[in-house]
Amino acid sequence: MDFRNIKYNIKKSWNWIWHSDSIWSWIVALALIYIIIKFIFFPTLGLLFGTSLPLAGVESSSMDHQIAKDDYKRLTLCENTYSEQEKKEAGHINFNDYWVACGNWYEEKDISKKQFSEFPMKNGFKKGYIIIIWGRFKPKIGDIIVFKSNPKSPAPRPIIHRIVSIEDSIIQTKGDHNKKQLTVSNNAYKTDETNITQDQIIGKAVLKIPLLGWPKIWATELINAFR
Repeated sequence: MDFRNIKYNIKKSWNWIWHSDSIWSWIVALALIYIIIKFIFFPTLGLLFGTSLPLAGVESSSMDHQIAKDDYKRLTLCENTYSEQEKKEAGHINFNDYWVACGNWYEEKDISKKQFSEFPMKNGFKKGYIIIIWGRFKPKIGDIIVFKSNPKSPAPRPIIHRIVSIEDSIIQTKGDHNKKQLTVSNNAYKTDETNITQDQIIGKAVLKIPLLGWPKIWATELINAFR
């Protein structure tokens, strides 16, 4: 076996992939990047982080602490609905403003403003963020977790919400932005987040990165538009 010839062919192929202006070299490069990310990068990251989903893209506004559009294109924040003018006048919602709008629900659950202010990511995060997920942890109130939705739902994607209760190993969560908790009867996922078991938990959020999740969202929306 001529190793020098093999080395030469590998180098030639590598240069063609990354330095050629051919459309085929672009296609091969994209396919190679996809293979590396899907079959090498993500499995390695998952092994290190102890979870099957080390990176999660945020595809909804359910953890947003700002006034944002819901599924019905209404401007909302927790129980409140706003007009475009009211949103403009409100400006940026800080933690104190958020608590005025949303705090009653948590106080009824014996979660005080001070306690919430010490929770991880107390100011939530927006649609389009990438969240880094850690799998080796013991759940506690205030953690933001990723958990499996009902596999029989029309859109069985993982959900990322904050823990608001743990009792007898049963976990309850709620989206910081949402008016109420998801139950089988009030959401498209057909998932009851008032009854989450340990086997549903994928991991907890430990770091948020803005904007990087938008390319996936745009691609998904483009594909859905042609269906």
